[in-house]
Amino acid sequence: MLLEVLVPGSCGEIAQGWRDGQPFLVTCPIGLYSRALVTERTSAKTGLGKKARAALKNTVGYMGFTEFPLGLALESQLPTGKGMAASTADIVAVIQAVATAIDDELEPEEVAELAAGIEPTDGVFYPGVVQMDYMTGKLIESYKPVPKMIIAMFDTGGTVNTVELHSDYSENHGNENSPAELLEAVDSLKKDFSPGNIARVATMSARANQKIVEKPQLEEIIEFAQSQGALGVNVAHSGTMLGILFKPDESMRKVLDISKAVEAKFPHMEYFETERLIPGGWIIRQR
Repeated sequence: MLLEVLVPGSCGEIAQGWRDGQPFLVTCPIGLYSRALVTERTSAKTGLGKKARAALKNTVGYMGFTEFPLGLALESQLPTGKGMAASTADIVAVIQAVATAIDDELEPEEVAELAAGIEPTDGVFYPGVVQMDYMTGKLIESYKPVPKMIIAMFDTGGTVNTVELHSDYSENHGNENSPAELLEAVDSLKKDFSPGNIARVATMSARANQKIVEKPQLEEIIEFAQSQGALGVNVAHSGTMLGILFKPDESMRKVLDISKAVEAKFPHMEYFETERLIPGGWIIRQR
């Protein structure tokens, strides 16, 4: 192995919407990753889907080359079609692996431009937690420090085609604004990026997204989770995942007990696993 690049996925988003014709999302990175491996032992390319191959081709061209002579393998802990930024993590892992192998790692803004040229992109590759335009990849706001909130993750079932969803919504509603109260709540994150305010904004955004990608029994889930001590919920706005949010120092036993109770009370909710909110970015290891 010459090098490996790890890029985190997400549990949906903290918030997502539109403001003055510009789409935005607030990232929710977690500790599950896509991993690109570069080796000189072979020139084979393995595990790359259509989007990852586009990332390979576009990055090679961006670096001024016509081909990538080294081996490249891609693997992931992230399921697709669930709203976990699986495609973004794959694309960015390939971009940085190829760029670093050829010359040096790219800046986040360069990565954003390349990634957004393939499909609407999450911002999990930006350091920290950020607000960004998911159509262009451009950074809007950055939030630090990142509280390591506990997220109990559930799959509400099915899959969602993110590209088709964003295209349809942009065409039909692209000139609309998200509710004013949601935009004000998102603005409040700049001054108050505490677990309580993050959960408040995320829960509000989850409710606003019901008209776009409905999560069955969302209100009942919110009420039950908060009655058990959770801070709130967040969702994949273009996927099927739902996260129940807890303070960073919550007892893991309590989180597990509540997760079991949620599964029992809401049969369509399949427990996935428990992660923490982490700073975004990428990890590059060379040897």
